[in-house]
Amino acid sequence: MPIQSLSDLQAAFDAGRWHMQRFYKAAGTAHGLHWADPSFAAGQPPYDARVGTALEFTPCVAQKNDAIYFPDVASGEHRHLTSATFRSSQSTFNGAGSIVIFDLLGYYPMIDGDSTDEQFMDNTQTLPRYADGQGVRLVLVNHIAPTTASGVALINYTDSTGASKSVTRNIPLTGQNLVCSGVRAAAAADVGPLTVALADASPGIRSLDSITFTTPPSGLICAYLVRILGTCLTGDNNVAVEKEFYSKAGFHCPRVHDGAWLGWFDRIGSGTSRTVSWFGNFTFAWG
Repeated sequence: MPIQSLSDLQAAFDAGRWHMQRFYKAAGTAHGLHWADPSFAAGQPPYDARVGTALEFTPCVAQKNDAIYFPDVASGEHRHLTSATFRSSQSTFNGAGSIVIFDLLGYYPMIDGDSTDEQFMDNTQTLPRYADGQGVRLVLVNHIAPTTASGVALINYTDSTGASKSVTRNIPLTGQNLVCSGVRAAAAADVGPLTVALADASPGIRSLDSITFTTPPSGLICAYLVRILGTCLTGDNNVAVEKEFYSKAGFHCPRVHDGAWLGWFDRIGSGTSRTVSWFGNFTFAWG
């Protein structure tokens, strides 16, 4: 039966229905006070450039070690993330940082940051999980070619209720392979709290429909659709931080669906850009 209580979780561990998966990501793009996706660095899971056909939604369904690995479970069983451990290796203390664990549902690669034309997305492929878009968020990442200025984008999307919505958001100049989602409606360097602020009363996003850069940032942008599973805070250099979801999140152990493409964003607390390598593990249990 699904894990719904501490006794269910203990029974799963007693029965051997659990798995711990180690990960390691080498130092990637230097950053400070900005969000980074370690997927662009070498290690395990391997480097992932987030490429595909330009403007076409590319669903992400993990096979083996594409992303954080977890075992298959029997039909009818539910798999849960019970804890996660992160240790960063940096040159010095950077202040408190943040981690956001996510399931990458898919992405739209190579959105042209030099064009002021409306760029229409190809949504032939649909969300592989959370099909209605409930709780799904949009994250913009500068990839492949760097931006050169802060820009502004008019973003059209279909929300989880099926309604067409539009928002205007800034594209802050951050750096290649870093998140460039903003919350302002005019060009600004401010980086938002990771995800693009959707229109009021949008409980999630089902598809990105088009982007128009009214102030082009240059470079190439990749638009992620993600479901956020959990968060935790990091501390000093080389100090491991563990988040136990069953004891530190009101027993909300996020369910991990078959094919989930698990990863994380990190934000170090230093205003001085630094490279960061990551070590740790995810622990899963099922029932």
